[in-house]
Amino acid sequence: MAKLIDYPCKHNEYKGLPIDKFIEAGIEIPASYNIADKLVEMARLEDFHYFPIDPVLEAENLGALIKMDQSPLGPRKDSDIITDITMLKDLPKLNPAKGRYAETLKAVCMLNEEGHNAYFEIRGPFTVLSGLGDIMTVLMGWRKHPEVLEAFFQNLIEGLCDCAMAAREAGAGIIYYSDGPGSLQVLGPKYARKVVESFTVPFLKELDSRLDSESVVYLCPKTAFQLVGCDAAQWKKLDLGETMTYRDACNAAKGKVRFLGQRCFKNDGIEVCSINYLELK
Repeated sequence: MAKLIDYPCKHNEYKGLPIDKFIEAGIEIPASYNIADKLVEMARLEDFHYFPIDPVLEAENLGALIKMDQSPLGPRKDSDIITDITMLKDLPKLNPAKGRYAETLKAVCMLNEEGHNAYFEIRGPFTVLSGLGDIMTVLMGWRKHPEVLEAFFQNLIEGLCDCAMAAREAGAGIIYYSDGPGSLQVLGPKYARKVVESFTVPFLKELDSRLDSESVVYLCPKTAFQLVGCDAAQWKKLDLGETMTYRDACNAAKGKVRFLGQRCFKNDGIEVCSINYLELK
């Protein structure tokens, strides 16, 4: 019988960006956050091959007020623009072709053209909402105005799928999906199940229908464990035929499976000869 449990994340303590290192290299902060080739310089300097560098890119695209300075925290929410759940009705659809989102995708494309196999991360509803307002305000309003949040979910599903497709066009073979503020620990069992039913499953099915067969969607284990715990998905195993690093295993799974996510993608220091994947029910 399926049991709803929370994945114990070891990477939830954000260490920040190496701002001093960027500035010493002549990268102007915060102006460079908005320029694709500068983002690529940051990636080369730190030898990381994924974007975005912060969790507020989607919220900013929807109109959030974002603070950018020389803090190691990077771009982050400045102040709330959503103070009542009904205000969600006025938000636009995500547009990956505008602003910093477009520049970030351009940086992914540039890295991939250099042969770096860069991937792109998209954030789920409660990460987006955290950049727009207070999560508790949303949760309390959900009971009074369920139709508002349902409409927001649908709008976000369409927008995030557009963003994932744009990332794929930029050469990202792996689309990483995370939603830390939407974890079981934060939402509790009742709302975690509602999110799986109302957002996560419809979103993943829509994404599955739109992506080509060579793309892999890597779910943050917190989301993956919620799906299994709600009996919306089941684990299966793919034998790789040889031993390789976990990161290489994820790339080797492209074209064979759609959804991965048993362990954190950031923890790639292990070697495996098989990899577990998710199959939606």
